[in-house]
Amino acid sequence: MRLAAIALLTAALATIGDSSAVKASIPPFGANDAAAADNAFGFALLRAVTKGKQANAVLSPVSVGLDLAMVYNGARGQTATEMDAVLQLKGTSPRALNSANSSLEKTLRAPVKSVELDVANSLWSDRRRLALDPAFTKALAAAYAAEIRDVDFSAPATLGAINAWADKETRGKIKKILDSISHQDLLFLINAVYFKGEWSAKFDKKLTVDRDFKSAGGSVKKVPLMQQSGEYRYAETKLFQAIQLPYGDGALRMFVFLPDKSSSLAELVETLDAANWSRFTSEFSPRRGHIELPRFSVEYSALLNRPLMELGMRRAFSPQSADLGAMFVAGKSRANPFIGFVKHDTYLRVDEEGSEAAAMTTTGIRTTSIRIEPPPFTMVVDRPFFCAIADGRTGALLFVGAIYNP
Repeated sequence: MRLAAIALLTAALATIGDSSAVKASIPPFGANDAAAADNAFGFALLRAVTKGKQANAVLSPVSVGLDLAMVYNGARGQTATEMDAVLQLKGTSPRALNSANSSLEKTLRAPVKSVELDVANSLWSDRRRLALDPAFTKALAAAYAAEIRDVDFSAPATLGAINAWADKETRGKIKKILDSISHQDLLFLINAVYFKGEWSAKFDKKLTVDRDFKSAGGSVKKVPLMQQSGEYRYAETKLFQAIQLPYGDGALRMFVFLPDKSSSLAELVETLDAANWSRFTSEFSPRRGHIELPRFSVEYSALLNRPLMELGMRRAFSPQSADLGAMFVAGKSRANPFIGFVKHDTYLRVDEEGSEAAAMTTTGIRTTSIRIEPPPFTMVVDRPFFCAIADGRTGALLFVGAIYNP
């Protein structure tokens, strides 16, 4: 399975010191805590972007979470309070968050058999208009290993260089993340996550056959269904069937949830939160069976401004009330920076070898006992389903997807 993800964000980051408002009673915050926060935020974001829609949506919670964590470093006052709540940080200080994310990225980059997983960050600032706080760039370089690019946003070559970085970091899966650079744009902060892996047990291409796939609206189309039998981690409830399909040595795996015919994908997505995810994943146990899964590819692009504001992150997008100024040297840069946009682009491909995916998030900062063996199961994914790519070492969800039309 091959998978690539990239996120691009124009972000603001402030001083890396602990805020005096942070209380000493806040418990330690590590890599697994950062992953758990990203997961909780990711489920909320998925619910927001799919609400009232029956269309494919693929997000990278880790990618968006890392990007907005860097923005959170530059937020102050009510802007920071809102971001803390939306990102599920529970009062974690910027310093603790940076340390946890640094550990998370290092774990994700650690070698895994038959899997390539990488995380990259870069910051592009307009040298003509910015005087960035040295603590800001130091924090990015130290905690996120970010490349710092001081460029001229008015130069035609700059747009090409940014898109070339994205193309390189997604191994050609997302070739362009920006169509243009506005005169209001001050900086772009980019996070890229790339994953490429092979199934532990590949599907036999000779067994793939075209079968009917029934959409949420009732229409039917032919899709190639891959087939495989064996022993899997499997769960079955009144709400869904679910299976885990491992990559390589099993450190990373795909979860596939098929809603019961009496329910729907929209209803399943509405139940997805941190507590239910923990409960659902605790119900898996070894069981022999047969799986039929679509071979498909999905490209997804969305502006996340409105969903993020609906979740409660409002001030950061407001030219009047955003407080992101801590990233600049006081008195040497234009006033009132705010988030102009958060754009997320993803690519996901699932085939007999594995999966390939890419995600891009772009945020623009602008001015202004003895068990009786159960019978074998059969799971035929021939209607809308939910899938997720998870890192078993940290629990981080690299991708979550609501697939209505494979």
